Amino acid sequence: MKKVFVILDIETVTDARLAFDIAWIVCDSKGNELERYNALVKDVIDSPFGMAFLRRDSFIKNKAQMYIDAIVFNSMDIKPFEEIMQDFNSISKRYNAKTVMCAYNAKFDFNVLNDNASYIYGCGDSFFNDNVEIVDIMTMALATICDTNKYILWCIQNGMVTEKNNIRTNAQTVYAYMLNNAEFVEAHHALEDCEIEKDIYFKARKRKQKHHKDFAMPMFRCPEWKKVQSRNIH
Repeated sequence: MKKVFVILDIETVTDARLAFDIAWIVCDSKGNELERYNALVKDVIDSPFGMAFLRRDSFIKNKAQMYIDAIVFNSMDIKPFEEIMQDFNSISKRYNAKTVMCAYNAKFDFNVLNDNASYIYGCGDSFFNDNVEIVDIMTMALATICDTNKYILWCIQNGMVTEKNNIRTNAQTVYAYMLNNAEFVEAHHALEDCEIEKDIYFKARKRKQKHHKDFAMPMFRCPEWKKVQSRNIH
């Protein structure tokens, strides 16, 4: 059965782990874009606490005005969470193909969406149906793009090192390396982030490394991350 690759990203209100901005880009095996999707979650937006969460959340508040403008001027779709879930699970039938959900640190997106579906909205045991395969873009990038001396040296030369002297391996750093632009800043809007994660995924995929279908473990337990850090010449 053929496969379609769905690069997915979500933005959450971190206080409550509520997904409020959900997006994906559907691609064929060569990386050609077939469709894109982006919607704000009506259940969160309509909640008495929804916009208050956005304005107060330490990670989101600087972007709250963008979302407020999108709501006021009707420039983004606003849909109930359950409808977004149904839209995602219709992809397989629409393309007569197995859906491969790809996300950077897929475990986070997987857990948040499943928790929202089952515990918050009561619309099923899981956001994803049984036919969805999960691939973690982060572990793929760690095993390919990041596992090189060239990447390590670029990170060191451009200050992409944590306070604990670890090489940064988040999506923003990996994409900045791909662009050779240390000034690149990730938008942290779901659809824009899907675009950069799509490029990371298909670059890693071209390296012909084994696909990492296991979810990313916490960083200190992730063998791919530890292998990258072992190259650090600091």
